[in-house]
Amino acid sequence: MPDLSPPAAAPPLPAPLTWVEVSTGTLQANARLLVEAATVDGRAPRSCAMVKGNAYGHGLVLAARAFAAAGVDWLGVADVREARDLRAAGVSTPLFAVCHVSPEQAAFAVAQDLRLTVYDADTVAAAAAAARAQGRTARLHVKLETGTNRQGLRHDDALALCRRVLATEGATLEGLSTHFADIEDTTDHRFAHRQLARFEAGVTAVRGLVSAAGLDPTGLVAHASNSAAVLLWPEVSLDLVRFGIGAYGLWPSKETFLSAQQLGRRPIGLAPALTWKTVIAQVKDVPAGEWVGYGRTFRAVRPTRLAILPVGYYDGYDRGLSGVAQVLVGGQRAPVVGRVAMNMCAVDVSDSPRAEAGDEVVLLGAQAPQGDAEGEADRISAGELAGWLGTIHYEVVTRIHERIERREVP
Repeated sequence: MPDLSPPAAAPPLPAPLTWVEVSTGTLQANARLLVEAATVDGRAPRSCAMVKGNAYGHGLVLAARAFAAAGVDWLGVADVREARDLRAAGVSTPLFAVCHVSPEQAAFAVAQDLRLTVYDADTVAAAAAAARAQGRTARLHVKLETGTNRQGLRHDDALALCRRVLATEGATLEGLSTHFADIEDTTDHRFAHRQLARFEAGVTAVRGLVSAAGLDPTGLVAHASNSAAVLLWPEVSLDLVRFGIGAYGLWPSKETFLSAQQLGRRPIGLAPALTWKTVIAQVKDVPAGEWVGYGRTFRAVRPTRLAILPVGYYDGYDRGLSGVAQVLVGGQRAPVVGRVAMNMCAVDVSDSPRAEAGDEVVLLGAQAPQGDAEGEADRISAGELAGWLGTIHYEVVTRIHERIERREVP
């Protein structure tokens, strides 16, 4: 007779071989430091912690909950999918979309109570119609173009759209925003100051429109400051600050750090919150003269001890790190040799004789010397990885694959 018994339950999913640890306590401390930095004469602006891009690689829901618990007022997302995932996870903090929401997405966005950045009449009309149908109000922020020349409208066109929003049932003109083009990449901030002057002129004009409509102009939320602006110019934080990279403990750039010193700003102790780890899958001895990896880009010039790591460019450990990066094994640096493949790479552990299969390896973050609890930890920073890749640390952390487990640590 056929076996009609139910199939055996699958065993539980084992622990992954590569993972990311995120310190929620550090995220919260960074957010509080940035709010404190933006507070002038006892006046703290509202705060918006950016969690777009999977919270800069730190985990969307994990980071959002941490920032909300720290008292952040709003959370910044890129699109309706991020808003959906946060609402599904029970995050009730106000959400603000900094990127484009199309007219076709407007009804869904309004249903998620998502504040929208707008710069076209079609999205305004679609959002307002959805709000009327749902018994809600579409909260809209017109984007003023001041010199970045990405999304947004120049002064006169922005005023025209503001008038349209003010006259549209179901919509409210909640805010006016802009974004700096060149505040992080330089110590010469004359262009950014010109942008700020253009924005302030726009704010004055829009508040005049709001007043003429019989509404309270002080209710308009004006916002331009990102992490760099908070750190450099807290006196121009306006009504809301939108901090991203700083909340994750990473300075926007070396130039921002230098500029803050030149301006005599009080030092602020931002701390990285993310550590990316894997384990050694295999340790093997390679004779002198043997090649390693695809393309034979590395040849052992001495008897070499290799550790094979189960992580590669699919996981976000970039192929450009081939032959240039280092990892931490037992608290010591070990160079990546040969090409980084899709799902694995090799490091030279000839100088780490105690390394063995199963040992923990740090790809990004700090690790203390093996067997020496008192020893000083070494750190592979996101900035260091970015330097090896010829890119910026934003990209390094954001490109860690979303499938990799983010583990909350204190």
